[in-house]
Amino acid sequence: MKEKLFSWLNRSLDPNTAIGVATYADTVNAVCLKKQSDQWMVHSSHSVNVSEQTDYTAAIVACTNEVSTDICAVNLVIPHYFYQIVQMDKPNLSDEEIIQSLPWTTKDLVDIAPENIVADFIDYPITLTMQSSKMNVFITNKLQLLPFIDSFGQTKPVLRAMTSEEMVLVTLFGTHKEAHMLIVQHASHEPRILIIRDGQLVLARRLNGFLGIADKDQNQELVDALGLEIQRSMDFFESQLKQPPIRSIQLQCDDLSSLTLRAGLAEFLQVKVVDFEPNLELAQQLEPNFYYALGAAYQLTDPESVL
Repeated sequence: MKEKLFSWLNRSLDPNTAIGVATYADTVNAVCLKKQSDQWMVHSSHSVNVSEQTDYTAAIVACTNEVSTDICAVNLVIPHYFYQIVQMDKPNLSDEEIIQSLPWTTKDLVDIAPENIVADFIDYPITLTMQSSKMNVFITNKLQLLPFIDSFGQTKPVLRAMTSEEMVLVTLFGTHKEAHMLIVQHASHEPRILIIRDGQLVLARRLNGFLGIADKDQNQELVDALGLEIQRSMDFFESQLKQPPIRSIQLQCDDLSSLTLRAGLAEFLQVKVVDFEPNLELAQQLEPNFYYALGAAYQLTDPESVL
């Protein structure tokens, strides 16, 4: 299923224009890509500050209308606190049959009524001997999404798909053959550990108890504790999943001090630690707060990534 998540619409849209919209920290950001001479280029970008969650829908409308008034596709990045990721055995069914069954097969795993569950999946890329194939399932509440979906009734661009932050980061990371770890943390939220290899999400963990590692309150014990959680993830990946060693750790953090944390983790783990930079030339034209929106727009440039 590649980067595709939660896509459903099918109508005639401008194939040479793609928009990504993402809520990030206290802003909503949008990026519009246009295809010129067979190459995708950054056409425009816009950001709107928000202070309350109720402001996001108006900001989505403002951002989308600012970057383009074409009738084109939009890919919306769902905030990470709107969804959960669970790993399940993959049944021997078609993709469509699996998606149709997910509200009922996942209802006991989440605190969402089955009729309000919206779910999609990606294949888990590692299958061990004597184990069945697995899949990562992304689950969200339809009631949370409706205000976001309804906001596109006020824009000419059409909401074509919704995606997760993890899959956007996979897109931004590119197709490195070697495995790399990404530590992701948004303002006032706990960090997550991702392992990405060859354009696939191999591991995703959400951590708890690390909000104290802020610039104004750097705590060596918490840095060591985070290093220990990272080491556990590395050991699981390399020993339990029998995969080659992690080649680098990359930080994409808001509250965490990249300089302090980078040095502390590098010393603790004896692994190269760097700040995250997308493996897309288009990203060089944009500030980091637009990366998620760029990744969402870029997903739409692949005709196989959205139904």
